[in-house]
Amino acid sequence: MKKKILRTASIALATALSLSVCASAFVSDGTNNNVTTSVLPDSADNAVLNWATKVGKSWNDGPSPVAIVGDDLIYTSGDKLMKMNKETGVVESDYGKRAGTNSYACQPVTYVDGVLFSAFDGGVQAFDADTLESLWVYKDEIGGQNMSPIYYNDGCIYTGFWSSETGTANYVCIDVRDEDPTKTDEAKSAKWVYANQGGFYWTGAYATDKFIVVGSDNGTTDNSPSRILTLNKTTGELIDSGEAVGDIRSSVSYDKDTDAYYFTAKGGYFYKATIDDEGNFTKLDSIALGAPSTSTPTVLNGRAYVGFGSFSTGSGIAVIDLDSFEIAYTATTKGYPQTTGLGTVNENGYNYVYFTENASAGAIRYVKDKKGVTEVLDPQIVNGKKTAPSLFTPSGAQAEYAIADLVADENGTIYFKNDSGYIMAVGSEVEKLVTENAKTVCKEGEAYDASDLKVYAVLKNGVKKDVTDYVTMDDTALTADDDFVTVTYKYGMYRDKTNDGAANTTGVAVSPVETTIDVTVLAAEDYDSVKAVEKLISDLGEITLDSENDIKAARAAYDALGDLKEYVGNVDALTAAEEKLEELKTPSSSSEAESSVSSSDVSSESTVSSANSEDTSSATSSSAESVSSADSSKTANNAGAANPNTGATAGVCVAGLALLISGALTASRKRK
Repeated sequence: MKKKILRTASIALATALSLSVCASAFVSDGTNNNVTTSVLPDSADNAVLNWATKVGKSWNDGPSPVAIVGDDLIYTSGDKLMKMNKETGVVESDYGKRAGTNSYACQPVTYVDGVLFSAFDGGVQAFDADTLESLWVYKDEIGGQNMSPIYYNDGCIYTGFWSSETGTANYVCIDVRDEDPTKTDEAKSAKWVYANQGGFYWTGAYATDKFIVVGSDNGTTDNSPSRILTLNKTTGELIDSGEAVGDIRSSVSYDKDTDAYYFTAKGGYFYKATIDDEGNFTKLDSIALGAPSTSTPTVLNGRAYVGFGSFSTGSGIAVIDLDSFEIAYTATTKGYPQTTGLGTVNENGYNYVYFTENASAGAIRYVKDKKGVTEVLDPQIVNGKKTAPSLFTPSGAQAEYAIADLVADENGTIYFKNDSGYIMAVGSEVEKLVTENAKTVCKEGEAYDASDLKVYAVLKNGVKKDVTDYVTMDDTALTADDDFVTVTYKYGMYRDKTNDGAANTTGVAVSPVETTIDVTVLAAEDYDSVKAVEKLISDLGEITLDSENDIKAARAAYDALGDLKEYVGNVDALTAAEEKLEELKTPSSSSEAESSVSSSDVSSESTVSSANSEDTSSATSSSAESVSSADSSKTANNAGAANPNTGATAGVCVAGLALLISGALTASRKRK
């Protein structure tokens, strides 16, 4: 059968075409703590790859990690700033022209108040988020690769550069204001710069009212001490510093419950810093992880989660209890989780924290944890080891090493990219489809009319999302033998399947989800007769005493339908109209109330001026008329409110109605 796509929206998945503080579901409080309030898939058995879109052809134009802004994913590709629809993976044709490119596209853009900030090697550029037009360009005086995230706070952005293991590079503060809106390439200057031998690689800042906290590289090729810095927020002057083992290549997370700052270092340590209100370090504690770490700590309910490892020593996820400041346990992974964990809390109070791993397939692994847990829950046994369970494993063309943070939207869909050049969306499995405003009476010889139909996907995580634009239906002409139509949602590509503790089966195909709408198909004459009666009823409009003949004509036409009466969708409106007409024709108890109000008005007026009886009589009459008019209007409105189907035409399939010349209606019926 031929298919049609509702509302002409393309549902073709991008992969089928062989193509490729941000506004997301993050708690955007500036703490660098990657926690979402959305309900994420909690096992491979309810997670599905919704789509995968190939971006670029090589390392030079591969995608950056994505940021979620409204309904779009924003990312860079070579010298372009681009948008992608987050529901379909379809790339928009418009793009912003960047002033440079990145050696490695490791950091996402940052979105703040309608402006996008994108780093390139040697500089930073601001763009209008709607038009993708450039606003200004900053070029650093020393330059170098921009490998550090762009952090926003209080009207300024902060980021760093890196030139080599031993070279000097700057950390900069830039006022984000667009001083010259007439120029798109306005040359921006830094508010301040701080130079460091070794520069700044992957390290991100946290800002307070008075200072920022940021890590640095050590300027050597070994694990010599590096510095964790506090810099004056206004001037960039050094306030204090502490030492860490090896380069600090994570951002600094802040946790308000412990009032402490957390980070990791390549020397293989997890750090907790306490800092006074002026920016001076009061304590710096550490825990040995046993392997290097570049993972920004995710702090959630008294626990911290970081990835660690190397290609030679093995890798895993460390779960750290912050009260005892000890490692509660570690979860083995196949590859080194070098990025930030994405955390959420499920309805049973468990923390779920997800990481990508820098291994050949680039799987998403997670830990399920809460206070008191001392070993991996729901592990997979891989090569004889208890391994962190895998949520999803890219397969085929999408399988590659992964070193990008995960982000999630309000529907619990996780977005990420890996070295394959694909951007991917992993969401909760669809449990069922539900429809609203479905028309159930149709005309023989015509296709199903879905113009008012709404279709929702109910996900296993409890989310109900509108997928009307992405479903398909048969568009062949209906016959008298048809008693249902099928709605199909082709939403997924493949998934993992769990295997009782063993490694997942990967690349399992996903079947489309379907639902049906029960319909009655009427012969053309019968259908037109029903539609004509519905039009008579809908044309009644506001009911007055003058509506009586029209109401009687509509009733006569309805009664003449015989067995077809059950297909009239707005008969309740006809009944309501008849009831309203009787109210208008029959004096009601409201007349006594109006009389009482009039008498009260007369008495009140007499108190003011008993001599002016004629004026009082006139005022009383006017008052009574006003009250009567207001009550009539209120009664009419309430009648409409009590009958929500008034004027509705639901239940019938096509427009183009036969008009009745008189109040009589001759109905012919055809039986199946």
